[in-house]
Amino acid sequence: MDPHAAFVKRFGDLVALLRVDPGNDAAQDLALTASAAAVADHAIVVESGFDHGPVSEDLTLAGRLRARQVDLLRVSAGASPEELLRVARALSHDATPVPSTRAVRVEMVPNVVPGGLALVGAGAESTSPRGESDRRSWRDRRQWRPEPWRQVERRKPEDRRVTGERRLRVLKHYEADVGRLRDRVTRAVAAASWLEALDAGHALFCHAARIPAAERRSFMIGARRYLPRRALDEFIDLALRDLAEQARVADVLRWSGLDGADAMVEAVRASNAVGVRQFLHGVLGAMPDAYPSVLPLLSSPKLHEVKHAAAILGQMGRPEAIPALKQQLTHADPGVRRAVLLALADFPDLETGDAFGRTLTHPSAATRAAAAEAIGRAHATAMAMPLVTALGVERDAVAWSAMVGALGLLASAEACAALAAVALARRRLMGGGYSTGRRLEAVRALASVAAPCREPALERVAREGDESVRRAAAAALARGARVAR
Repeated sequence: MDPHAAFVKRFGDLVALLRVDPGNDAAQDLALTASAAAVADHAIVVESGFDHGPVSEDLTLAGRLRARQVDLLRVSAGASPEELLRVARALSHDATPVPSTRAVRVEMVPNVVPGGLALVGAGAESTSPRGESDRRSWRDRRQWRPEPWRQVERRKPEDRRVTGERRLRVLKHYEADVGRLRDRVTRAVAAASWLEALDAGHALFCHAARIPAAERRSFMIGARRYLPRRALDEFIDLALRDLAEQARVADVLRWSGLDGADAMVEAVRASNAVGVRQFLHGVLGAMPDAYPSVLPLLSSPKLHEVKHAAAILGQMGRPEAIPALKQQLTHADPGVRRAVLLALADFPDLETGDAFGRTLTHPSAATRAAAAEAIGRAHATAMAMPLVTALGVERDAVAWSAMVGALGLLASAEACAALAAVALARRRLMGGGYSTGRRLEAVRALASVAAPCREPALERVAREGDESVRRAAAAALARGARVAR
C-alpha cells in the first residue's frame, strides 16, 4: 500500500479507536505501530479538506481534522510513536488543544480572506478618515520578503501612497488583483503550464506586502493552497533547467512554507548534482522554518543525504543544530565528518571550539585536514595554539599543509609567529625541523596573511632564514610594497 494511504487509514483508525473504544489497547497498539511504520521513511502531509467537506461527526481522519478545525497535518519521516499518539489523543477529543510536536506539525484552519479586504468588498466607503493605524510600520514599506531587512530603511516618494500609507481604495484594487491572480494560477496548474503558473504564483505572493500585517499570515496560507505539491516539484525542475528563473522560484519556494521545504528536501535526496546542491542548499539555508524538514536527513543511512543535511544546517546557522552535528563527528565515513566540520565552521567558534580541538587529533589524517580547513574558514583565532601544537606532531603531508593554510587564514599574531618559526626551523641531523619544501610553504602562507603581523614576521624570516627561505620572504615583502604603492 502507498505510505500516504496507509498512514491515513491506520492513523485514522487510531483516532477513531481512541474516541469510541478507548479501552481497546491491543487494537490501538496495532494501529499506532502501523502508523509509525508508514512514516518511518516518508514525510506525510494530510489535508483536512475543510473547504470541500462539511464539519460532521465523521470518524475518518479527514473528518476529525475538520471537526477540530485543523487545515493540514504534517508528519516528518521518522516520527516517533509517542508523538503520533499525543496528537491522535487530542484529535479524538472535542476540547483538548491539538498540539504540534517536533515531527508532527499541525496547521489550523486560517481565515483566508483578509479582514480589511472583506470590509472593502462589503461596500465600505473609500473616503474613510485616515488614522494612525492606517500607516504601515517601517517593516512593511518595502516589498515583502521572508528574511529580515538588514540595510537602512528609506521610503521612496512613489512608495508613500501605493505601498506606504494604507488607503481603502487601494485595498479594493488589491482585492481585485488577487482574485485575478488566483484564477491565473488555477488555470495554469490545471493546464500544466508551469512557466505561467510560476509567473502568476510569484505575483500572487508578492501581494503579501500589500496586505495589512494582521491578516498577512492568513493571506499567505490561503495563497499557498493554489500551488499544490506537484506545482512546487515542477518549479524546482524548471529552476534547475533555467538559471534565469532561479530567483523567482526561490522566492516562491521560500514563501510556500513547509510544502516548499519538503519538496526541496525530496529533490535534494534524489540527486547529488552540483547544480542541485548550490541552488537548493541556498534556498533551504535561507529558510529557518525548514529546520524540521532538514534535520531528519542528518540521521539518514545514505551518505549523500547526511552531507546535504550538514551543509544546509550550517547555512541555516540555527544553534539547536550544533549538538546533532557534533554527534555525527563519530560517523564512520570521513566524507561525512568533513561535511560536518565545514558546517560547524558557520557557527560561532565559542560553541564549536571543542569539536575542532578533538578532531585535530583524530586518527584519520583526512579528518585532521578537514578540522584545520574548518578552523581557517571559521577564522577561529582561539584555535591558533591548538593548531600550532597539532602542526608540530603532524606527519601526513596533506593534513600538515591544511594546518599551515589555516594558520595563514587566522591572521593573528600567534599564527604569524608560528609560521615564522616553521620557516626558520631547518632540519637537523639529530632530528627535528622541517624540509625546505615545507618551510617555503610556511613562507607562502605567511605572505597571504591579511594582518599587520605579516610584515614583521616576513622581515624576521628574510634576516634569519637560509638562502632559499630568505629569497622567498624578500620576494613576498617586495610584492607587498608594490601593492601598497
